[in-house]
Amino acid sequence: MNNRVLILSMSMGLAATLLTACGPDRNTADTPPEGNAATNSPATHTASEAPKPEKLTIWANDAEKELAAMKKIVEKFTTETGVKVEVVPVNAREQAKTFSLDGPAGRGPDLWWATHNSMGKNVLQGLAEPYELSDDIISSYPAKTIKAVTQNGKIYNLPMVAETAILYYNKELLPEAPQKWTELESFAASYTDKKQDKYGFLIDGTNFYYTNMFMQGYGAYIFNYKEDTGYDSNDIGLNNEGAVKGAQLVQSWFKKGYLPQSITGDVMDGLFKEGKVGAVISVPSSLMNYKQALGEKLATAPIPMLDNGTRPPSFLGLKGWVLSPYSKNKEWATKLALYLTNDESLSYYFQNAGEVPAKTAMLDSDLVTKDPYFSAVGEQSKSATPTPNNPEISQTWAPMQSAFTFLSQGSDAKEVLDEAVSQLKEQIALNGAPSK
Repeated sequence: MNNRVLILSMSMGLAATLLTACGPDRNTADTPPEGNAATNSPATHTASEAPKPEKLTIWANDAEKELAAMKKIVEKFTTETGVKVEVVPVNAREQAKTFSLDGPAGRGPDLWWATHNSMGKNVLQGLAEPYELSDDIISSYPAKTIKAVTQNGKIYNLPMVAETAILYYNKELLPEAPQKWTELESFAASYTDKKQDKYGFLIDGTNFYYTNMFMQGYGAYIFNYKEDTGYDSNDIGLNNEGAVKGAQLVQSWFKKGYLPQSITGDVMDGLFKEGKVGAVISVPSSLMNYKQALGEKLATAPIPMLDNGTRPPSFLGLKGWVLSPYSKNKEWATKLALYLTNDESLSYYFQNAGEVPAKTAMLDSDLVTKDPYFSAVGEQSKSATPTPNNPEISQTWAPMQSAFTFLSQGSDAKEVLDEAVSQLKEQIALNGAPSK
């Protein structure tokens, strides 16, 4: 088999998928944040005070609960400052493309919503203005979060939400949360019955978003990170010894019949909701559907430990506010961004939109740690690794998904990963994305 040719062929038909969370049903807080726009704005962090604008505009994701919560928060900001804020609903996945047209034309917002891993491309295209933040604001986030939103020594995204994959399990089949992968494998060995579509656990085993965590758990990396220069796209660690070991682990689940070769996210979701699967790995946005189907049988947990004692480092995604370089009110837009990400706003947004806050104090608060479902997101995020933010990350998904498709069919792991990395390097060169 010429895996190189096959990977190239399949890669051309695949595109990266950005996963965004939507808020689940939960008891909502009726009172918007009691924050103080004066103490939560850069007026306390900058020497000058710009005149108040008549209005600021932000683009918020158009999901119903997220949009409603955002409108309540900005209403409070307006009450405290006298500055009106127009909240325009724009689908999160369309904002960068739309802003690239509307921003330069003067129709764009002062703040727009983006994932941190799109930052490299946004900066490259001139769509983001760096923030000027005080040390106390920077230190209120986990260090890896700040690293994830920093490029060339500047911060281009003010994070509001953190998300990562977690384990969902059916308490009727697995009464206790599995602590180790060997426990899930033992359960799968005794429970799996392919003829009845019963499986001990399922993951979307050809989707690099999920399989990467098992590779990185043994020492793989996508692009090597250097403190002084950032991600180095010339140094790819997706075919090193740890990458091969992690890939072979996923491949073993196909060989043993624990995962069907036809596995997809939709197949996994359907079987899990039917009560035929003990556990699955999925993103926070899956919670609503799972809860509606399984009710009190549903539980969540961090992803179980590997045999080396490492918790698989799932991708950490950060969603937050990008400051428009075309804004005529950058200082007040920054004040608003800081208000939207203060503790009171994050608390209100979490309780009403079901989005886990990105700041350290909020992740460690009772609000998150005692939540029956989202506590798993907070705990898993401590082990999660931020998705690289350089432009080259967009070239990664297709060749790696092709590689795991071949692995599911029994191809040699080292050979397939070598070819995938070679293909990745070719794609990076072809697309002309600059290396760090």
